[in-house]
Amino acid sequence: MWYLSFIEREQNVDKSKKTFWPYAIVLSIIGCVIACTATIIISLDYPVEMDNYYFERHQNINSNINEILASQKEFKAKFDVSFNDTNKSMSRAEPLNIILTPKTAQIQQLKYDLLLTRPDTNKQNINLNATYHNGILSTQDVKFPVQGRWQLMAKISDLNTTAFYKFEFFVGK
Repeated sequence: MWYLSFIEREQNVDKSKKTFWPYAIVLSIIGCVIACTATIIISLDYPVEMDNYYFERHQNINSNINEILASQKEFKAKFDVSFNDTNKSMSRAEPLNIILTPKTAQIQQLKYDLLLTRPDTNKQNINLNATYHNGILSTQDVKFPVQGRWQLMAKISDLNTTAFYKFEFFVGK
């Protein structure tokens, strides 16, 4: 009989003692739901932009990346490519110049695609026309719509090799 009184005392003690772990579990679940909802809302406001570095869709790049990298390495062994315009102005239109210097071979049948873009969006992309003369690939005059960071992305090919370049610069007032 003494053990019955002990059990009754334990039950009375448990009823008077409050536990907070059920509240902690419920608050944790609510916190996870809020965090997931916030993540979804933020990701909808800031969608992933397509990276145009290789001027191709990601599926094509993934299936041909080894050939692309080998071709780029071969091109870089033949030519030096540089871009020296690191600061531009919004107030005047001026061309962008890429300098191609042959290391081992003469430049034959040069092909190029140039894209002017912002690093954080594709909304202001501009496909540029350019001309090649005396080792300089020069675009038409460019007037920048907004100031800030810009990128000039280039795909340059000769007969059998192709290389991709990304040059960053700043546009001020």
